[in-house]
Amino acid sequence: MALSSRTKLGITIAVAVVAGLTSVLISVLLLLLAVLLIAWGQAPDRTETFVKGLPYGSSFLGLLTKFDLTHTDRS
Repeated sequence: MALSSRTKLGITIAVAVVAGLTSVLISVLLLLLAVLLIAWGQAPDRTETFVKGLPYGSSFLGLLTKFDLTHTDRS
């Protein structure tokens, strides 16, 4: 199974959080972001539908898209 670049980025963030656990709040937020990126890499349509259903979901999805475009390789 090949992993998408979003999934790899999510795994990287998750490993960094687990390795660095310096601040509980920051760690939890980064871990949630990592889980979201992993899910987005595995099932993009379902994840986008879920995020759009959240309060301010469309804005958050726009931020995630910008983050994704700047931090992943588009080859």
